[in-house]
This record gives sequence, C-alpha cells and structure tokens, in this order.
Amino acid sequence: MTAQLDRVENKLQVSGDAALWETYRPRYEALLDTELKAADVPTWLTRWSALDAELGEAAAKLSTHADLHTDDEAVQGRYQTFVAGVMPPASRTGQALTEKLLAVPDYVPAPDFALNYRRFRDAAALFREANVELEVTHQQQQNRHSVITGNQKVTLHGEQLTIPQAKQRLDSPDRKVREDAWWALTVSDMEVAPELDAVMLDLIHTRQQLARNADETNYRDFRWKQLDRVDYTPADCRAFHDAVREEVVPLATELLGDIARELGLESIRPWDFNRSNLLDPSGREALKPFTTGAELQTLAQTAFAGVDADLAARFGQMREGGLLDLESRPGKMTHAYCQYFPVNNEPFVLMNVVGTAHDLQVLFHEVGHAFHGFYSGDAQPLVWNRWSPIEFVEIPSMAMEFLTLDHLGHVFDAEELARYRRSQLQGVVVFLPWAAQMDAFQHWLYAEAPENVGIAELDAKWLELDRAFHPFVDWDGIDEGVRAKGWQYYHIFQAPFYYIEYAMCYLAAVGIWREAREDAAGALTRYKAALRLGNAAGVPELYRAAGVEFRFDREYIKGLMGFLKEQLTS
Repeated sequence: MTAQLDRVENKLQVSGDAALWETYRPRYEALLDTELKAADVPTWLTRWSALDAELGEAAAKLSTHADLHTDDEAVQGRYQTFVAGVMPPASRTGQALTEKLLAVPDYVPAPDFALNYRRFRDAAALFREANVELEVTHQQQQNRHSVITGNQKVTLHGEQLTIPQAKQRLDSPDRKVREDAWWALTVSDMEVAPELDAVMLDLIHTRQQLARNADETNYRDFRWKQLDRVDYTPADCRAFHDAVREEVVPLATELLGDIARELGLESIRPWDFNRSNLLDPSGREALKPFTTGAELQTLAQTAFAGVDADLAARFGQMREGGLLDLESRPGKMTHAYCQYFPVNNEPFVLMNVVGTAHDLQVLFHEVGHAFHGFYSGDAQPLVWNRWSPIEFVEIPSMAMEFLTLDHLGHVFDAEELARYRRSQLQGVVVFLPWAAQMDAFQHWLYAEAPENVGIAELDAKWLELDRAFHPFVDWDGIDEGVRAKGWQYYHIFQAPFYYIEYAMCYLAAVGIWREAREDAAGALTRYKAALRLGNAAGVPELYRAAGVEFRFDREYIKGLMGFLKEQLTS
C-alpha cells in the first residue's frame, strides 16, 4: 500500500465505539433534558450541532470506507452495524430535539438560522415513526447496488479490467478498439442487470411505502418535500424537459453529425458516443495528460495556484491530509464523489482515474465541491448551515471546471488546450439531454407509473425517452434490451430525484464563466462569497451572490446555447 493510501486509511478510521448508539445517547438525552428558553437556544443549538457533526462524521467515514472496500465483508459489516444500530435512534432523537426547539415560546431565529428553522419545521411535519426502520431498509438496499457495481469486472481480450479502465478505451480513435470495449462493458452490464433489476424493484416498493407512511400521494411528492424544493415545481421540470428537446437536442444532433461527417462515419453508433468526451473530429488520440493519481495531483496543484493562492493551499491540505483517493482499483466503488467530515471541516474526494483529460475535469469538479465544504465550514459554525441547498451545490464544482480553463498551460500545449476547452463546451451541450432524460424518467416512475410497475415497463419507458433525447445515436441492429437498461445508473439507485440540479448548475456555471471572461477577479470573489453563505441563504439569493440568475426556462437555455455555439465556432 502506498503512503497516500496509508494516509487515506488512517483518515477513515473511527473508534470502535463509533458504530454504537450508546456512544452518543447520553449526550443527546442531555440535550433533550435541558430546560430550554428562548435566550438559551443559541448555546443549545451549538451543543446539538457539535454532536450531530460527530455522529455525521462517523457515518461519512464508515460509508466511504465501505465504498473503498466493496469486497471486504468486515468493512461492509461495520457500516451496516452503524446503519441498523445508530441511524434509527438518531432519527427518532433528532425528531424529538426538533419538536423541543419548535415548542420554545417566543423564540425568533437569528437571520442566519431562519431558513434552517423553517426547514426543521417542514422536516418535522414529514417525519413518521413508521419510516425510521424503513429508511434502514432503504439504505441497505442502496448498499446492495454499491456492492454489486463495486465488484463488477470487465473482460476484454482475456484481460480483466475495472469499469473505469474499460471505459477509457471508448476514447480511442480506433473504432474497432471502441467497439470491442463497448461490447465488453455491455456484456458485464448485462450480467449484473438481473441483480440490479431486483434491487430496483425493492427500492421502488420501499420508496412507495415511505410516501404512503408520510401521507403523500406518491414518492415524487414525498421526495420534493424531503429535498426542500420550494423554489420550483414539477411543472417547471417538465417545461425544462421540453426546452431541452427543442433547444438543445438539435444542437447536440448538429455537433454529432459534424463529427460523424469529418470522421467519415455513416452514423454515430453507441461506441462512438461518450458524452463525457466526444470523439475528436480529426481522429487524433485522446488526450492523456497524466498517468498516475500522484501526477494528477501535481498538475491540479499548479492549476489551482494559477487561479488563486488560497484555493491551492486548500488543495494542498487535502493532499497532505489523506483526503484524496484517486486511483481505480478492484473492490472500489466506480463512481466519483466528494464526502465531508464536519468535525474538523475536512472534505474527502474519491475518484477512479485512469489518465484521461476527463479525469482532470472531474477532479476540478469534485475539488470544487471540496472548496464549498471548506468555505461554508469556515463561515458557518452550525453544521446545518454548511454546504447549500442542492439546487446550488453543483455550482462550486461545475464553475471550477471552467475557472481553471485558463490555467492549464503546464498541462497542455495550445492545440491540446483548445481541444480540451472544446470538449468541455461540447460536454455541456450533450449533458443537458441526458439530465433531462434522467429527470423525466423519475417523474414518470414515481408519479405516473402504475403502483405495481415492472421491469419491462421501466425498460420500455427508458427506450421511449432515449429515442426522444438521444436521436443522434444509431442503435440499428443491436438488441433493444441493451439500450433499455440505460436507467441502471448510479443516481437512479442512490440519489433519487437528484439530477436536474446538475443541469441547473451547469447553466449557471456557464454564466459564471461568461462573466469571468470579462472580469476574472470579480467572478472569483463572487464565487467565494456565495460559497461562504452556505445553507444560510435561499437558492435565488445564492445564485445572485455568484453573479447569475436562478433560471432554467426555455428562453434562458436558448440564450446560453447560442453563447456556447459561438464559443464552439470561434
């Protein structure tokens, strides 16, 4: 094990008692037993926040460690012990503490706590005792998805690869290499598809029951309240789906058509389309700016130093503190994310890098999340005021993808940088149809589909939507059952209804970049200021602080697509 992995393992260790409710119970009971008057609330909230941070950090470290060791039964068991033994009493106690707070006579929350006081009130109204144990079941079902996909292997020409390693071959200019890799990935996906079908049916049943227990008509309505979506409606989302079909899909079709013509392809086949990195129209090898995770860290450190000295220092803290695990390896969950350890205000980034330019972009993205954790944690003492509403939370990450664009001269030469920049702009265009499709699928699944919906209906709906949002991909001659499994994606299992936020924030990030091209220093100042507001401000206010509007309507999308088209042709 490398020194870096040693640091990661040390960072993720928690005491043996951290998975036991008894470790936390006496202090929570002391909070419940405290006589509480309005004047006492701020000090009491500070105590509660510190205890929630301690419990939340244990949960985060145990969960992350489980994701790094999907093939280790002891590690998985320890996390499941926490989920089953700590989370139910913690949920009940949190409800009791919330009710105690809400019952304090004459208490008026301070301005920086007013929004979260309202969120506490709304969450308390949604709480049901019947859902406490059911949420444990829900998390266990989600963990089954992590274990299945984390242990998934791909066999390509007799070589066993991880999913990220196999996906790297999709960037090859050699069409035969791409096609072979795509089929190998497809064989692997179809092998686990029946297991994932079973997990999904269990999740749907559980989610429907969560909604019924909370007296909600369907799981979408339940989730809407759970996610505190107060600034837009399902109808706004449907209008977004329509706007993407009308304003973005034609541009994406044009982009892919141009690439096909320049490469002499009759059509874009599935192995020709990687939305994270479209094919180079000149047929050049994919950019490979680094080989190892250590090299990637060094490249990123220099880029952040070019953007801002404090950002570079924060990234350096992550490098030295065991807060980065970047390499792809067997037994590690294949997704990328930023976790957060609140006690010492430390973000943690997990990735699966294989040396691509897209890996560089993803690192900037995930470390943008880390900066959000750092700055909101610095400015907001109460743990509930850190980070932000989810409609803003992807802006720090996506904006960082763009703010680093002018600081990569040490990574790419001028021609390569132009390719990287073009790929990033193209990525916005082809991502929006995917985001709209993911969101539309979930609106149908949880608000329109029959109660006893089956896998065949899920597959059929996904096919219908994929034809509408991705008409530029030619699936002729391929078993439709393969295309139909596109819904078997991380967020569908692990983060229901969390996807349209990526689209909202991508649109905002493009707006921030547009402003930064005129005033880089001002854009960065506004970026940091918005991050410091954390969860103490509402969504429209956070967007304004960052220098953009909270909009995702057709007119706004049309304007941004026009800007992107100009940039792509300039």
